[in-house]
Amino acid sequence: MESVLNRNHRTVNGIDSDPKTQKSSKKVPIWQRLRNRFNPRPPDDDEPQDWWFASTAIPLIAAATSPFANVMSIVALSMPWKSEIYPDQKDPEGNPLQVLLDDPRWIIGLNATSLALAVLGNLFLLFNFTRSVRYIVALPATIILWSLATAILIGITSSMHIYASPIPPNQTYSQAYWYAVIAAVHYFLLTAILMINMLGYFLGHYPQYFALTDGQRTLILQTMTLGIWLIVGAAVFQRMMHLSIAEALYFCDITILTLGFGDVTPKTPASRGLVLPYTVIGIIILGLVVGSINKIIRDLQDANVVRKHIERRREATIERSLTDEDIQRRVPFPPNTSQIAYRPNHTRNTPIISKVTAFYRSAIIGRPKALLMKEERDRFNAMRTIQRETAVFRRWFRLTLSVLAFAVLWTCGAVVFWALEGQFTYFQALYFGFCSLLTIGYGDITPTTNAAKPFFVVWSLIAIPTMTSLISEMSNTVVAVFKHGTSQVADWTILPHTGKYKSFVQKFPLLLAALQKHAEKKRIDQGFPVGPGDVEGATDGESSHSHHARHPRSTDELPSDSELSDFELAQRLSFAIRRTARDAVSRHPKRYSYEEWVEFTRMIRFTDPSPRDTVLFEDEYGILHWDWIGESSPMLASQTEPEWVLDRLCESMIRFISTQAPKWNSGRTGDEDEPTLRKEKDI
Repeated sequence: MESVLNRNHRTVNGIDSDPKTQKSSKKVPIWQRLRNRFNPRPPDDDEPQDWWFASTAIPLIAAATSPFANVMSIVALSMPWKSEIYPDQKDPEGNPLQVLLDDPRWIIGLNATSLALAVLGNLFLLFNFTRSVRYIVALPATIILWSLATAILIGITSSMHIYASPIPPNQTYSQAYWYAVIAAVHYFLLTAILMINMLGYFLGHYPQYFALTDGQRTLILQTMTLGIWLIVGAAVFQRMMHLSIAEALYFCDITILTLGFGDVTPKTPASRGLVLPYTVIGIIILGLVVGSINKIIRDLQDANVVRKHIERRREATIERSLTDEDIQRRVPFPPNTSQIAYRPNHTRNTPIISKVTAFYRSAIIGRPKALLMKEERDRFNAMRTIQRETAVFRRWFRLTLSVLAFAVLWTCGAVVFWALEGQFTYFQALYFGFCSLLTIGYGDITPTTNAAKPFFVVWSLIAIPTMTSLISEMSNTVVAVFKHGTSQVADWTILPHTGKYKSFVQKFPLLLAALQKHAEKKRIDQGFPVGPGDVEGATDGESSHSHHARHPRSTDELPSDSELSDFELAQRLSFAIRRTARDAVSRHPKRYSYEEWVEFTRMIRFTDPSPRDTVLFEDEYGILHWDWIGESSPMLASQTEPEWVLDRLCESMIRFISTQAPKWNSGRTGDEDEPTLRKEKDI
């Protein structure tokens, strides 16, 4: 398949489009120049993609938030846009009585048209996700329909303000008017970001489809459910509590978000009884939405921020450990190996191998085994260091991003409330925003104006999930640090672990020798023997050798492949598969030591059917060769270490069976003695 670079031909229909070679007197038509710039990709294109925010985040944001824009449009259509205030009369909640005034018919008709166009745009966007309609048809249709909905809302709100505005001091805009304004802004923003997505497609940054995961599609369904639950609850409580639909939507919002200001409350037994199931189901839906949002944000951060951080740290480690000049000066590359090692982009048809791996493959002949083993362990330890640093970076990056999002929503929201509520000072707006974000809900300060309540509904649906995400990240960082510190204090004071002080003393040889000498003298005085077989902590005749046998053997103690037969290696492979399967299903994924990795590597590579010093293709035999600080390092995989090792061991078992099949098919005499299976503990 053509690459992205190959699609940018320098000639289009025989006309040279390169400005360096094109004569100034010969001008290329505008349509041909535009055609040179745009390189749309077909749906089955599997070339690398970029512009990840435009290709993934933008359609996800549009599909997940558009239902709330529809909810605002429904409220704007369901009630008049002007009201008459009677300060000397009070409504059931104790506020000045407001009587809604009828709107002109042209406003109602255009408002309904705008809502119909917006809903139709949502349907085309969903058809695009399900691929029921082609991208090149569905996305422009969504953009056009939402643009028309935006233009109509802007037109009627502006016309209302110019030709039929409220007459002060007693008349004012109702909450429905401000919901129409917010809906127009929302549709405009969604249209703008979808145009960015289409631009990225025409420029060839990604193919013509939305590559959303199952979790992202689930989020879209959950936000649609939440929007429907809010508007249905508003319609029901409007009748039961004798409220306007805008006031009922505000009540549903503060109920589901567990704010409970107390400015709007159910008065009748029927409405109070209905609050119970409505609140429980609404909180469950909201929790699902917040959980999905947190997971998707973490996945995007891991794929586009943390992954790049790992790659930078890995490349820096490679540059410190081995330079290109050192490689070329010390050992020449085998044929075609240098091209493989330095190729920046690879496909499934080229070997996936790092330059460090290529170097050590070419340099392994004639080098001392001890030196090679030391270098291998050093690279393993370097990758473990990168893993630890990345874990710290990931936690604190997420916490920092959550704090910044919280600070922006808090302070900027306070500015808007300060402007919309004439009776608020900025400090009071900050106080109100903070109490709302933490869902404290004292109720001493609440939004009262017709403009502040619609803005609060929109702001709270964004800000409170952000606060929930911040609390979650704090539990993973600050709370985890505090918990670790508490455990350390307990370990050294009232709840010490077995051997805690002993391991600390072992770090100081002089102090350890003095304590051991004192212990030996004390045992001699008490009449106990002291010798090589008497180890502290050994009981029931346990010797120092048996005590040491519980620990993993070092790489020097492991037998070489030549000392074991294929049958013995196959036995070890079977037991290794069983052990890693247990580790893979464990609640706490295990990280293997270097000695364990050496054993697993032997089990994986002993079934390699290729000749020595041959670069293999990944798709042909599975993953056989990797480098600890290379691109194919198992510690950079998306799987846990047990899952990754289990896949490689199963591949090795398949290779072993395929190589042994001809021997089994050739027939056996029947007099051969079957090897006796050894116990797993001996393996």
